[in-house]
Amino acid sequence: MFLGQLSRELSAHQQALLRHLDELIEKGFLETYEDESIRGPPRKYYRLTKTIRLSVHITPTGVRVVRIVPGGRRPRTIQEVIKRNYPELAQIITRAQRLRAIPDPLNRKRAAIDIIQQLEAKTKEIQDVNKFLDSVISALQKDYL
Repeated sequence: MFLGQLSRELSAHQQALLRHLDELIEKGFLETYEDESIRGPPRKYYRLTKTIRLSVHITPTGVRVVRIVPGGRRPRTIQEVIKRNYPELAQIITRAQRLRAIPDPLNRKRAAIDIIQQLEAKTKEIQDVNKFLDSVISALQKDYL
């Protein structure tokens, strides 16, 4: 989530949250990344790190946590997956994010219509691929599980 979302979700002031978020980042429990926003400049998002290793000592007298070590590879955002695996789709999305920069309203509208048509075509293509993959998975499950 970005800071505004966290603030609303937790009913807390952003300044109060920032102090805690910075500490969690410093300790390695949270990480940040920026992602483009259709409604303005890129936003800074916060997310949990993917893994945490915990070292616990169990003795006859009790249990003691010795070490908590955050780490691991951060999860990829859908935007990162698109950029890496679907460059053509990423280009269309980038064009959509830049629509506001087109000064002439008529040209902006034409560009938006073109982008919408391209995204609808890609959506249909992806749905067809999903249906095919579902049939492959079903066949494998039927034959081997």
